[in-house]
Amino acid sequence: MSCDVELHLPRPHAAQQQMLDERARFNVACAGRRCGKSKFGIYVASEALLKGLPVGWFSPTYKMLTEHWRETCHVLKPLTVQKLEGEHRLQLATGGVLDMWSLENPDAARGRKYALIVVDEAAMVKDLLDAWNLALRPTLIDLRGGAWFLSTPRGRNDFMELYELGQNASEPDWMSWRFPTSANTKLPPGEIDAMRGTMTARAFEQEIEARFIDEVTGALWNYRMLDRNRVAEFPQLRRVVVAVDPAVTANEDSDETGIVAAGVDRPATELEQAHGYVLADMSGTYSPRGWAERAIALYHAHEADCIVAEANQGGDMVKFTLRTVDHTVPVKLVHASRGKVIRAEPVAALDEAGRIHHVGHLSALETQMCTWSPIDDKLSPDRVDARVWAITDLMLKKPLRKARSWQG
Repeated sequence: MSCDVELHLPRPHAAQQQMLDERARFNVACAGRRCGKSKFGIYVASEALLKGLPVGWFSPTYKMLTEHWRETCHVLKPLTVQKLEGEHRLQLATGGVLDMWSLENPDAARGRKYALIVVDEAAMVKDLLDAWNLALRPTLIDLRGGAWFLSTPRGRNDFMELYELGQNASEPDWMSWRFPTSANTKLPPGEIDAMRGTMTARAFEQEIEARFIDEVTGALWNYRMLDRNRVAEFPQLRRVVVAVDPAVTANEDSDETGIVAAGVDRPATELEQAHGYVLADMSGTYSPRGWAERAIALYHAHEADCIVAEANQGGDMVKFTLRTVDHTVPVKLVHASRGKVIRAEPVAALDEAGRIHHVGHLSALETQMCTWSPIDDKLSPDRVDARVWAITDLMLKKPLRKARSWQG
């Protein structure tokens, strides 16, 4: 049905346009706060409504529903021919119908038929998977409808499980994306940096960077500990090393190569204990030459004493790879004769004692530290391993050469 009236919808920013271009039948958008999730939800709902299709909108609570109801009514007012306030239902001139529901009672929408549903702030929905499978998914059968789940993450819950479906190539009906708050280029410049300065690392990672994080049972570190020890600057350092935990293979599915720079200070008196400073994390998935170039660049940037590299996956090859990039860099090979947990525990004890400090925020490293559980050790914590090798060499073993002063 054609209509002469136009809706004034916000123009999608680049990240939102990417989702529109790549969308599947079921879509999961994990995005930071103020990234424009709700406005995007109104946009995709309006697309279907303009085609004369029935749409269901679902919010976690009745309070959140009423807030979105007012905004949606304002946007759709030019095309609204009937508004049922008590039922949160709009009938448009195009023939499209919008129903808005609170998921405090998922069964309320039973029996409805939708071409599209939008679940806003999905991570806040209690028992989201049950609500989806038992109440929401059946509303899409008749019209073979689609769905959008929009939310900022809240730990590792049902919303993350839906997100992972969208990352699984064997699930062609599903698609998912993760965008930080910074993807919304319409936000005032400087606001994100201002928030970083006042939020804890855990809160910033989840709310702004939109990462699925949690402090898991048995983790050796937690965000409160890291925030308590964090510093903005570091003192004169006695030694600096760059530690490398090389990946076994070099393809897009490989483990990351851990690359971490750290240093240790010189106590002012003999009675004081030394403190360690984690300076940088350049870990990532690289080719052998790629990780060697980054490790050596970090070595020169921090005027390090040496590169400490794990040699269990072929020490001669590790040393050869580094020296093909720069043969002047001293390389110290270390062998993992003990398990990851046994190696990590003494380092974690130093963190707990307040003797290791992260200089600024090392987001990806900190996320891995606080989500790696020795109890359920399924993933390879490469960034953690590199950090452990660096601190062990600096603070848990005697240095092999005379210490020297290093100005940061």
